[in-house]
Amino acid sequence: MSSSGTGRRLTVWIVIAIVVVSGVAFASGYYLGKLRGEDSAGIAVIDDYGRTIEIRGIPERIVTTAPTPTEIVFAVGAGDLVVGVDDYSDYPLEAAALPKVGNVELNTEMIMALSPDLIISSDLVPLAQLQQLEEQGIPYIILAARTINDVFKDLLMVGFITGHVSEANVLVDQLQSRVAAVTAKTLAENVTKPRVYVEYYPMWTYGPESFGDDLIRLAGGTNVAFNTSAEYVAVTDEFVIAQDPEVIVYTVGPTYDGTNPTTISSRSGWSGITAVVTGNIQSLDDNLISRYGPRIVDALEQLALIVHPELY
Repeated sequence: MSSSGTGRRLTVWIVIAIVVVSGVAFASGYYLGKLRGEDSAGIAVIDDYGRTIEIRGIPERIVTTAPTPTEIVFAVGAGDLVVGVDDYSDYPLEAAALPKVGNVELNTEMIMALSPDLIISSDLVPLAQLQQLEEQGIPYIILAARTINDVFKDLLMVGFITGHVSEANVLVDQLQSRVAAVTAKTLAENVTKPRVYVEYYPMWTYGPESFGDDLIRLAGGTNVAFNTSAEYVAVTDEFVIAQDPEVIVYTVGPTYDGTNPTTISSRSGWSGITAVVTGNIQSLDDNLISRYGPRIVDALEQLALIVHPELY
């Protein structure tokens, strides 16, 4: 993206203030303000849950409690600050070698032993455990992106918090350029928008206002579950048959159960679905599409190729 594009991005995302920390001016989609008094080097931010968190200076020891924040912290160049990760953080490789602190259920004793000055979590971890750690003096922030633009804002926020502003800005510019290259094709006039069913777990799909729904839209498709009532939806055979997707995408990853084009085609009543008739059943790496970090753009590029192979 050009420097003028960067300026537009930052201008749009300013909410209240531009903050100067260590001589660096930075604007984000989150409230950022200098703390007063003895902790004037600290900042206050608002996370994706709308919580205001005071961080007293750049953290030196970070624990991440889900793969998404792990990937984000490493992506902005702050991986050397991470002292512990959740059990499923396997990317990048450096993260896989770090001490493990649990997954949905955290090992709070382990986290305390690592003496972090900040926890970066996703919305998968029970708040009660995070609050317990906060009561012990360890602040936490929650990342819970719902769109690709939310991912960009999280990258910028984490870059700011960790003192890696320039790295985060460069990364976001690169990712936005890649998204623009995709949507220039997929969202162009006269490009059809085929019906798409993405199954991230057997008979579960992405509903409205989820990042999966955003990906399908940007990839030039129509999410068959766009008008359901939840972000993550359990569907029935009857529902999928009635929606008649033209493209079916299933994910392959840690929870993979052997689903493949043959097992999908053999489901009761699915033989007449357009995607089954045409053989348009494709796989996608679950780690790309389920982790709302920088690799979500990889997922978009691959999904766009699946939905619109004629454009590539």
